[in-house]
Amino acid sequence: MDAQKSLLIARYSARYSVRGGVGLVFLLLSLTFGLIVAHTMLSPVEMLTNQVQERNQDRPRDEIRSQVLDRLMSQARGPVSWVLSAPETGDPEVDREQTRRADAWADYLLEDRPAILSAIFMILLFGWPLVVAFGAFDLYAGDISSRQLRYQLLRADRSSIFFGRLLGMMITFALVLLLLGVTIAGYLALKLPLYDAGDVIVWTLYSLMALAIVTLPYVGLCSWISASIGSSFGALTIVSIIIGGVPLLAMIARNTYAPAAYINYALPWGFQTHLFHNEPTQVLLAIGGCVLQALLFFWLGHRTFTRRDL
Repeated sequence: MDAQKSLLIARYSARYSVRGGVGLVFLLLSLTFGLIVAHTMLSPVEMLTNQVQERNQDRPRDEIRSQVLDRLMSQARGPVSWVLSAPETGDPEVDREQTRRADAWADYLLEDRPAILSAIFMILLFGWPLVVAFGAFDLYAGDISSRQLRYQLLRADRSSIFFGRLLGMMITFALVLLLLGVTIAGYLALKLPLYDAGDVIVWTLYSLMALAIVTLPYVGLCSWISASIGSSFGALTIVSIIIGGVPLLAMIARNTYAPAAYINYALPWGFQTHLFHNEPTQVLLAIGGCVLQALLFFWLGHRTFTRRDL
Protein backbone atom coordinates (compact mmCIF):
# COMPACT_ATOMS: atom_id res chain seq x y z
CA MET A 1 0.00 0.00 0.00
CA ASP A 2 1.23 3.48 -0.92
CA ALA A 3 0.36 5.88 1.92
CA GLN A 4 0.67 8.97 -0.29
CA LYS A 5 -1.72 7.56 -2.88
CA SER A 6 -4.13 6.44 -0.15
CA LEU A 7 -4.24 9.98 1.28
CA LEU A 8 -4.75 11.43 -2.19
CA ILE A 9 -7.65 9.04 -2.83
CA ALA A 10 -9.09 9.79 0.63
CA ARG A 11 -8.98 13.54 0.01
CA TYR A 12 -10.62 13.16 -3.38
CA SER A 13 -13.25 10.76 -2.02
CA ALA A 14 -14.14 13.05 0.90
CA ARG A 15 -14.31 16.10 -1.38
CA TYR A 16 -16.63 14.55 -3.94
CA SER A 17 -18.58 12.09 -1.78
CA VAL A 18 -21.54 14.43 -1.29
CA ARG A 19 -21.63 15.87 -4.82
CA GLY A 20 -23.42 12.93 -6.38
CA GLY A 21 -27.07 12.04 -5.98
CA VAL A 22 -26.50 9.41 -3.30
CA GLY A 23 -24.11 11.68 -1.41
CA LEU A 24 -26.56 14.58 -1.33
CA VAL A 25 -29.39 12.32 -0.18
CA PHE A 26 -27.13 10.94 2.55
CA LEU A 27 -26.18 14.43 3.71
CA LEU A 28 -29.81 15.54 3.84
CA LEU A 29 -30.87 12.30 5.53
CA SER A 30 -28.22 12.48 8.26
CA LEU A 31 -28.79 16.15 9.03
CA THR A 32 -32.57 15.79 8.90
CA PHE A 33 -32.49 12.79 11.22
CA GLY A 34 -30.27 14.56 13.73
CA LEU A 35 -32.25 17.79 13.67
CA ILE A 36 -35.59 15.98 13.99
CA VAL A 37 -34.30 14.16 17.08
CA ALA A 38 -32.98 17.42 18.52
CA HIS A 39 -36.23 19.26 17.77
CA THR A 40 -38.30 16.46 19.31
CA MET A 41 -36.32 16.68 22.55
CA LEU A 42 -35.88 20.46 22.69
CA SER A 43 -39.44 21.56 21.88
CA PRO A 44 -41.06 20.22 25.09
CA VAL A 45 -38.19 21.66 27.14
CA GLU A 46 -38.61 25.04 25.48
CA MET A 47 -42.35 24.99 26.20
CA LEU A 48 -41.74 24.02 29.81
CA THR A 49 -39.17 26.79 30.20
CA ASN A 50 -41.59 29.38 28.80
CA GLN A 51 -44.36 28.18 31.13
CA VAL A 52 -42.14 28.41 34.19
CA GLN A 53 -40.92 31.87 33.19
CA GLU A 54 -44.48 33.13 32.73
CA ARG A 55 -45.52 31.87 36.15
CA ASN A 56 -42.41 33.11 37.94
CA GLN A 57 -41.57 36.39 36.20
CA ASP A 58 -40.43 38.02 39.43
CA ARG A 59 -38.00 35.27 40.41
CA PRO A 60 -34.27 35.27 39.54
CA ARG A 61 -33.16 33.51 36.35
CA ASP A 62 -31.08 30.96 38.30
CA GLU A 63 -34.10 29.95 40.37
CA ILE A 64 -36.22 29.50 37.22
CA ARG A 65 -33.43 27.48 35.63
CA SER A 66 -33.17 25.25 38.72
CA GLN A 67 -36.93 24.69 38.76
CA VAL A 68 -36.99 23.68 35.09
CA LEU A 69 -34.10 21.24 35.55
CA ASP A 70 -35.72 19.71 38.64
CA ARG A 71 -38.94 19.05 36.74
CA LEU A 72 -37.02 17.58 33.83
CA MET A 73 -35.07 15.26 36.12
CA SER A 74 -38.17 14.04 37.94
CA GLN A 75 -39.95 13.22 34.68
CA ALA A 76 -37.01 11.65 32.86
CA ARG A 77 -35.25 9.61 35.55
CA GLY A 78 -37.72 6.71 35.52
CA PRO A 79 -37.88 6.14 31.74
CA VAL A 80 -34.12 6.58 31.30
CA SER A 81 -33.35 4.14 34.10
CA TRP A 82 -35.74 1.61 32.55
CA VAL A 83 -34.11 1.93 29.12
CA LEU A 84 -30.63 1.45 30.58
CA SER A 85 -31.54 -1.45 32.85
CA ALA A 86 -30.61 -5.01 31.90
CA PRO A 87 -33.30 -7.69 31.38
CA GLU A 88 -34.52 -9.32 34.57
CA THR A 89 -32.82 -12.59 35.48
CA GLY A 90 -35.36 -13.88 38.00
CA ASP A 91 -32.82 -13.66 40.81
CA PRO A 92 -34.04 -10.89 43.18
CA GLU A 93 -30.54 -10.02 44.40
CA VAL A 94 -29.09 -9.79 40.89
CA ASP A 95 -32.08 -7.78 39.66
CA ARG A 96 -31.73 -5.31 42.54
CA GLU A 97 -28.06 -4.82 41.75
CA GLN A 98 -28.85 -4.26 38.08
CA THR A 99 -31.51 -1.71 39.01
CA ARG A 100 -29.08 0.10 41.31
CA ARG A 101 -26.46 0.31 38.58
CA ALA A 102 -29.04 1.50 36.03
CA ASP A 103 -30.19 4.23 38.43
CA ALA A 104 -26.59 5.36 38.96
CA TRP A 105 -26.06 5.41 35.19
CA ALA A 106 -29.25 7.44 34.69
CA ASP A 107 -28.19 9.92 37.40
CA TYR A 108 -24.85 10.35 35.64
CA LEU A 109 -26.49 11.17 32.30
CA LEU A 110 -29.21 13.40 33.75
CA GLU A 111 -27.48 15.16 36.63
CA ASP A 112 -23.72 15.02 36.09
CA ARG A 113 -24.03 15.78 32.37
CA PRO A 114 -26.42 18.04 30.40
CA ALA A 115 -29.55 15.88 30.41
CA ILE A 116 -31.01 17.19 27.17
CA LEU A 117 -27.80 16.50 25.26
CA SER A 118 -27.60 13.04 26.82
CA ALA A 119 -31.10 12.23 25.60
CA ILE A 120 -30.44 13.58 22.09
CA PHE A 121 -27.18 11.71 21.58
CA MET A 122 -28.49 8.47 23.09
CA ILE A 123 -31.34 8.50 20.56
CA LEU A 124 -28.90 9.35 17.77
CA LEU A 125 -26.76 6.42 18.88
CA PHE A 126 -29.59 3.99 18.10
CA GLY A 127 -30.47 5.48 14.72
CA TRP A 128 -27.01 6.40 13.48
CA PRO A 129 -26.03 2.86 12.30
CA LEU A 130 -28.81 2.91 9.70
CA VAL A 131 -27.66 6.35 8.56
CA VAL A 132 -24.14 4.94 8.22
CA ALA A 133 -25.49 2.09 6.11
CA PHE A 134 -27.04 4.53 3.66
CA GLY A 135 -23.90 6.63 3.47
CA ALA A 136 -21.30 3.87 3.07
CA PHE A 137 -23.06 1.11 1.15
CA ASP A 138 -21.59 2.19 -2.22
CA LEU A 139 -17.92 2.44 -1.27
CA TYR A 140 -16.90 0.03 -4.05
CA ALA A 141 -20.00 -1.77 -5.35
CA GLY A 142 -21.00 0.81 -7.98
CA ASP A 143 -17.52 1.08 -9.47
CA ILE A 144 -17.09 -2.71 -9.41
CA SER A 145 -20.34 -3.04 -11.35
CA SER A 146 -19.34 -0.41 -13.93
CA ARG A 147 -15.72 -1.66 -14.12
CA GLN A 148 -14.40 1.86 -13.48
CA LEU A 149 -11.96 0.61 -10.86
CA ARG A 150 -9.86 -0.92 -13.63
CA TYR A 151 -8.77 2.57 -14.69
CA GLN A 152 -7.70 3.43 -11.14
CA LEU A 153 -5.66 0.25 -10.93
CA LEU A 154 -3.39 1.64 -13.63
CA ARG A 155 -2.11 4.25 -11.15
CA ALA A 156 -2.75 2.79 -7.69
CA ASP A 157 -2.70 -0.65 -6.10
CA ARG A 158 -5.80 -2.27 -4.63
CA SER A 159 -4.84 -1.67 -1.01
CA SER A 160 -4.34 2.05 -1.61
CA ILE A 161 -7.75 2.30 -3.27
CA PHE A 162 -9.46 0.30 -0.52
CA PHE A 163 -8.05 2.18 2.45
CA GLY A 164 -8.10 5.54 0.66
CA ARG A 165 -11.83 5.34 0.05
CA LEU A 166 -12.38 4.01 3.55
CA LEU A 167 -10.51 6.95 5.07
CA GLY A 168 -12.36 9.38 2.84
CA MET A 169 -15.70 8.01 4.01
CA MET A 170 -14.66 8.35 7.65
CA ILE A 171 -13.65 11.97 7.04
CA THR A 172 -17.07 12.62 5.51
CA PHE A 173 -18.86 11.12 8.51
CA ALA A 174 -16.67 13.12 10.90
CA LEU A 175 -17.55 16.37 9.11
CA VAL A 176 -21.27 15.55 9.12
CA LEU A 177 -21.16 14.72 12.83
CA LEU A 178 -19.26 17.92 13.58
CA LEU A 179 -21.81 20.02 11.69
CA LEU A 180 -24.66 18.27 13.49
CA GLY A 181 -23.02 18.71 16.90
CA VAL A 182 -22.31 22.41 16.34
CA THR A 183 -25.93 22.99 15.32
CA ILE A 184 -27.39 21.18 18.33
CA ALA A 185 -24.98 22.64 20.89
CA GLY A 186 -25.31 26.14 19.44
CA TYR A 187 -29.09 26.05 19.59
CA LEU A 188 -29.07 24.71 23.13
CA ALA A 189 -26.54 27.26 24.33
CA LEU A 190 -28.25 30.26 22.70
CA LYS A 191 -31.94 29.38 22.80
CA LEU A 192 -32.14 27.32 26.00
CA PRO A 193 -29.30 28.44 28.30
CA LEU A 194 -30.11 25.88 30.99
CA TYR A 195 -26.55 24.60 31.24
CA ASP A 196 -23.12 26.11 31.44
CA ALA A 197 -21.69 26.68 27.95
CA GLY A 198 -18.48 24.86 28.86
CA ASP A 199 -20.42 21.76 29.98
CA VAL A 200 -22.41 21.80 26.76
CA ILE A 201 -19.28 22.03 24.59
CA VAL A 202 -17.40 19.32 26.48
CA TRP A 203 -20.30 16.85 26.48
CA THR A 204 -21.07 17.53 22.83
CA LEU A 205 -17.46 16.83 21.85
CA TYR A 206 -17.43 13.62 23.88
CA SER A 207 -20.73 12.49 22.35
CA LEU A 208 -19.48 13.20 18.84
CA MET A 209 -16.37 11.17 19.59
CA ALA A 210 -18.56 8.29 20.81
CA LEU A 211 -20.65 8.41 17.63
CA ALA A 212 -17.46 8.48 15.54
CA ILE A 213 -16.16 5.38 17.35
CA VAL A 214 -19.47 3.57 16.79
CA THR A 215 -19.29 4.53 13.11
CA LEU A 216 -16.06 2.54 12.59
CA PRO A 217 -17.41 -1.04 12.71
CA TYR A 218 -20.51 -0.18 10.69
CA VAL A 219 -18.41 1.43 7.97
CA GLY A 220 -16.17 -1.65 8.11
CA LEU A 221 -19.20 -3.88 7.58
CA CYS A 222 -20.31 -1.71 4.66
CA SER A 223 -16.84 -1.91 3.11
CA TRP A 224 -16.88 -5.71 3.33
CA ILE A 225 -20.35 -6.09 1.82
CA SER A 226 -19.68 -3.42 -0.84
CA ALA A 227 -16.46 -5.15 -1.87
CA SER A 228 -18.24 -8.51 -2.04
CA ILE A 229 -21.19 -7.48 -4.20
CA GLY A 230 -21.02 -5.80 -7.58
CA SER A 231 -24.37 -4.09 -7.14
CA SER A 232 -25.11 -0.84 -5.30
CA PHE A 233 -28.74 -1.75 -4.62
CA GLY A 234 -27.76 -5.24 -3.49
CA ALA A 235 -25.14 -3.85 -1.12
CA LEU A 236 -27.62 -1.35 0.37
CA THR A 237 -30.22 -4.07 0.82
CA ILE A 238 -27.89 -6.56 2.51
CA VAL A 239 -26.21 -3.96 4.74
CA SER A 240 -29.59 -2.60 5.88
CA ILE A 241 -30.92 -6.10 6.58
CA ILE A 242 -27.84 -7.02 8.62
CA ILE A 243 -27.66 -3.80 10.65
CA GLY A 244 -31.39 -3.62 11.28
CA GLY A 245 -31.94 -7.36 11.54
CA VAL A 246 -29.37 -8.16 14.26
CA PRO A 247 -31.20 -6.34 17.11
CA LEU A 248 -34.58 -7.45 15.79
CA LEU A 249 -33.50 -11.09 15.64
CA ALA A 250 -31.99 -10.88 19.12
CA MET A 251 -35.18 -9.37 20.53
CA ILE A 252 -37.40 -12.06 18.99
CA ALA A 253 -35.09 -14.99 19.77
CA ARG A 254 -34.52 -14.13 23.44
CA ASN A 255 -38.26 -14.56 24.12
CA THR A 256 -37.79 -18.31 23.61
CA TYR A 257 -34.12 -18.66 24.54
CA ALA A 258 -32.62 -16.02 26.84
CA PRO A 259 -28.94 -16.44 25.77
CA ALA A 260 -30.01 -15.55 22.21
CA ALA A 261 -29.81 -11.92 23.32
CA TYR A 262 -26.04 -12.21 22.77
CA ILE A 263 -26.74 -12.05 19.03
CA ASN A 264 -26.61 -8.29 19.57
CA TYR A 265 -22.87 -8.57 20.15
CA ALA A 266 -22.31 -9.58 16.53
CA LEU A 267 -22.42 -5.82 15.96
CA PRO A 268 -21.93 -2.97 18.45
CA TRP A 269 -25.66 -3.04 19.29
CA GLY A 270 -24.88 -5.10 22.38
CA PHE A 271 -22.49 -2.62 23.99
CA GLN A 272 -22.53 0.70 22.14
CA THR A 273 -24.66 2.44 24.80
CA HIS A 274 -21.82 1.79 27.27
CA LEU A 275 -19.85 4.51 25.53
CA PHE A 276 -21.98 6.84 27.66
CA HIS A 277 -21.57 4.77 30.83
CA ASN A 278 -20.69 6.28 34.19
CA GLU A 279 -18.02 3.63 34.82
CA PRO A 280 -14.76 4.21 32.89
CA THR A 281 -14.14 0.45 32.66
CA GLN A 282 -17.38 -0.05 30.75
CA VAL A 283 -16.50 2.82 28.43
CA LEU A 284 -13.08 1.34 27.68
CA LEU A 285 -14.61 -2.09 27.02
CA ALA A 286 -17.12 -0.55 24.61
CA ILE A 287 -14.35 1.31 22.78
CA GLY A 288 -12.30 -1.88 22.59
CA GLY A 289 -15.27 -3.82 21.23
CA CYS A 290 -15.92 -1.24 18.50
CA VAL A 291 -12.25 -1.13 17.50
CA LEU A 292 -11.90 -4.92 17.38
CA GLN A 293 -15.03 -5.33 15.28
CA ALA A 294 -13.88 -2.54 12.98
CA LEU A 295 -10.49 -4.20 12.48
CA LEU A 296 -12.19 -7.53 11.73
CA PHE A 297 -14.51 -6.02 9.11
CA PHE A 298 -11.68 -3.96 7.61
CA TRP A 299 -9.59 -7.12 7.23
CA LEU A 300 -12.48 -9.05 5.67
CA GLY A 301 -13.24 -6.18 3.30
CA HIS A 302 -9.61 -5.74 2.29
CA ARG A 303 -9.18 -9.48 1.79
CA THR A 304 -12.25 -9.62 -0.44
CA PHE A 305 -11.36 -6.48 -2.41
CA THR A 306 -7.81 -7.58 -3.15
CA ARG A 307 -8.82 -11.05 -4.33
CA ARG A 308 -11.96 -10.47 -6.37
CA ASP A 309 -12.25 -9.72 -10.08
CA LEU A 310 -12.52 -5.97 -10.68
